[in-house]
Amino acid sequence: MKTVIKIAFMLVFFYFALLSTWVSAEQTHKRESCRVCGMYIDQYQKSAAELVYKDGAKEYTCGVACMLREVEDAGGLSAFKSVQVHDWVSGKLVDAETATYVIGSSVIPDMVPNYIAFAKREEAEAFVVKQGGEVIDFNIAYDDVSPVGTTAPFRIRTAVTPGKGNFSAGMVYGYTQKDNLKIGSNGVDPDSFIHGNIAQPRAPKEMQVQQQALTFNYSPTDKLALFMNVPWFEKRLTTLSQTQPPGVLPGRFGETNDNTNGLGDISLEGRYNLWRSTRWDKFATVLLGTSLPSGRFNGNRDATGALQAAGLQLGKGTATFTGGMLYSQRWKDFWLHASALYNVNPENDDRFAFGDVATAGLALHYTPNYDWMIGVEMDAGYSEKNTDRGIKAGNSGGTVTNLAFVSDYRFLNALGGNFKLRGSVGLPIYEDLNSQKARNIRGPFQQVQLGDGFFGNLSVIWTFRAAPDY
Repeated sequence: MKTVIKIAFMLVFFYFALLSTWVSAEQTHKRESCRVCGMYIDQYQKSAAELVYKDGAKEYTCGVACMLREVEDAGGLSAFKSVQVHDWVSGKLVDAETATYVIGSSVIPDMVPNYIAFAKREEAEAFVVKQGGEVIDFNIAYDDVSPVGTTAPFRIRTAVTPGKGNFSAGMVYGYTQKDNLKIGSNGVDPDSFIHGNIAQPRAPKEMQVQQQALTFNYSPTDKLALFMNVPWFEKRLTTLSQTQPPGVLPGRFGETNDNTNGLGDISLEGRYNLWRSTRWDKFATVLLGTSLPSGRFNGNRDATGALQAAGLQLGKGTATFTGGMLYSQRWKDFWLHASALYNVNPENDDRFAFGDVATAGLALHYTPNYDWMIGVEMDAGYSEKNTDRGIKAGNSGGTVTNLAFVSDYRFLNALGGNFKLRGSVGLPIYEDLNSQKARNIRGPFQQVQLGDGFFGNLSVIWTFRAAPDY
């Protein structure tokens, strides 16, 4: 089954890559698409822009926001013979520099921010009375526009909801490795740890987790964005053991490997935008989510009644619930994202409950142009101890702070949207994990947790927006 899933993911990946390349080549001369985001121009006739370079080359964008990004990327209006936008009222092309614009209204015709062009200022002002927003000229819009409408953090969520009809699908590969024992905030080499105490019966040495996932985002309204993640896990745990035959000191040391793989818990989230600024540079959003118990929870116990290692479980055996707040803010080429979330993990049918988790995160992203994003992200989480049949597991829970470096690259426009390659790599920079003292006939020993190590993610995301009916 493991091999089948891997092959399926590879086939889907290469199918999308080949199909997108073919469609892009075929439609270059058949159907014009936005130079910046890839959306089809014929679906955005009320907002589309036409740009003619000095050498006669012609480009199109779905709307004003992408037009401004194209102009900025080219170095300004001086790079063009003409730049024209469609007047919202008449539908006729007008000079972009002399047009009047409305930003921040209740209408999102193409991309965000939602600039809308008008040939006459009085018509723009009348539009604001009905739909809200602010009237500005070309220079203000040009100075204020960001290279991208928003950026998407890796380990937290953005507070920006992209507009009704926005859809994205992605394929994600993630790898996590933990390879050091943690006693509080101190790191200890696993081999040295078990060899240093004749009473220590076992100790985890290394945990490797590979995750392949399909992700989906959809916005049914301008303020609501929905998310689904369908993961497949492959987990490997290496454990060191020490047996003590009668009369033998020290004991005999061994190493075992436990593997598990399968479907994980499917997660569902909804983000509802409570407030945004007129200039689309500040956002406050509430997030609510749940996970479905689709991943297998192994409730088998050994002779002592102990449950299989929690880290090897593919799911939590019950639905979980998440809630919290998101905030995003832009300063021209920079985006800041912040989140504060709380995850509730109820007890499952095997009377086991993973500890509740409180997390907070910050992400700072830099967008030099509409193709690239680079950034740094930090998140911190506090996990309560797991409980097994009402008893807290002393060697579970604690605090972890992670630091990650991230990047996006928009590498292809196709299928009425665009493809991005996303990647991140990071590591825990601070951990304070719980451990538990115990005793056997050989003396006192400690039950500990794995920590340190590193993690990384790589994904391909296709984003598309169905044209609204205005």
